[in-house]
Amino acid sequence: DFDVLEFRGYYEFASVVHGFLDIPRETCIHKLKLALNRNQRDQSYLTQWIHNAVMLEVQDLDILSCGWSYLGTELMPLSLYTCETLVSLKLHYVSLPDFDYVSLPRLKIMHLEDNIYPNDALLENLISSCPVLEDLNVSRDLENIVKVLRVCSLSLKSLILVLDGDRYIEDDGWEVVIDAPGLSYLSLRDDQSKSFVLSSLSSPTKVDIDISFDSVRSVLRNVSLKRSVVRNFFTRLSSVRDMTMSGTTLKVLSRSMRHEPLPQFPNMIQFYAVFYNSDLEKLPNFLESCPNLKSLVLELEEFKKNEILILSSSIPKCLRSSLEYVEIHTRISGAEPEMKLVKYFLENSAVLKKFTLQLGCKRMEEDSIIFRELLRFRRCSASCEVVVEV
Repeated sequence: DFDVLEFRGYYEFASVVHGFLDIPRETCIHKLKLALNRNQRDQSYLTQWIHNAVMLEVQDLDILSCGWSYLGTELMPLSLYTCETLVSLKLHYVSLPDFDYVSLPRLKIMHLEDNIYPNDALLENLISSCPVLEDLNVSRDLENIVKVLRVCSLSLKSLILVLDGDRYIEDDGWEVVIDAPGLSYLSLRDDQSKSFVLSSLSSPTKVDIDISFDSVRSVLRNVSLKRSVVRNFFTRLSSVRDMTMSGTTLKVLSRSMRHEPLPQFPNMIQFYAVFYNSDLEKLPNFLESCPNLKSLVLELEEFKKNEILILSSSIPKCLRSSLEYVEIHTRISGAEPEMKLVKYFLENSAVLKKFTLQLGCKRMEEDSIIFRELLRFRRCSASCEVVVEV
C-alpha cells in the first residue's frame, strides 16, 4: 500500500515502488494499492508498474489518482486485460486503452471511477467479458463522457452507477441500458441520462434510485414519451422488496403519472422516501401502490411549516393490514402540517408497532407542548410504541 503523500516527494515514491515491483518472478503479490497525485506530470513508470504487478500474479489491484487534472495520466498496460489471477480491480482517474482480447476469468469486483475510455464500446465489452463479475461500480463525469452505458452480465449481483454531469449541456444522447438478470442490488444516481432501459431484470432485492430522467432539459419535449420511459422503468422494478427513492425521482414519478395510476410494488416491504413539501399530499397515493409495506422512513425536504397539508381521507391498504414501523427521519418542530402527518399515521395504522420521530425544537417548553399533543392523538393500534428522540 503506497501513497505518494507519505513520501518526501514523487521521485522518492517512484523509487521505492519501482524497487518493490522489480523483484524475482517467483514472488507473488496478493494486493497492490497505489495512491498517486494526478497533478504530478511525470507518471511514466505507472504503466510498467501495473505490468509488473500482473506478471507477479496480483489478485487485488487498486489504483487511485488524486488531484484536479488528467495531465500525466498514463495508459494501463494491455497485459491488465489478460490477468488471470485478478479478483478485484479498482481504477480511479486512469486511462484505459482499447483492446482486442480480454481474459479475466476470476474477476469478481470491478470499480471504475471517472476513468478515460477511447469509446463507449470498450466499457461495454470489458464488463461483458468478465464471466464471474458480481460487484460493479461505475462513475462518470464531464471529462469522462460515456454517453451510452451498457451493462450486460449474467453473473452480476450488485451494480452502482453514478453520473455527475452538467445538467444544462444540450445533448440528447445520454442513455443507460442494464441487462443483468441476476442483479439483487441496484443503485442509480444520475442527473444526465434521459433514458434507462432495464431488460432481463428478474427480481432485485434492493434498489436506491436518485435519477431525474433529464427532467431539467426536457421540460418542453415529448411529454407522452417521457411518461412512457418513466412508467416502463418503474414497472421493471415492480418486484423489488426494499426501495430508497430521492425527492427528485419521486417528483418526476408523481408528475409523469399525474393522470394514470402509479406503478404497483406488491412485494415491497421497506420504503425510504424523500418528499418535497409540494409532493407530500400525494403520500397516500404512493402508499396505496405498496399494499404489503411493513417499514416506512420519511425524509422531508423544503418543508414549509406555514402551509396547509391536505391528505386524502382514503386509507391505503398497507395502513390497514401490514405497516408496522414508521419513522420521520427529519427533525420536526411541532408545526401544524408536521403534526398532521404524525396524526395521520397514528390514527390510521391498524397494526403499527413503532412510530419514531425526532424533535428539533429550540426550547424545552416547545418539546413539552409536542409531547402533550402526541398524548392526545388517538392510536388505531393499541400496541403502538411512540419513540420521541430529542
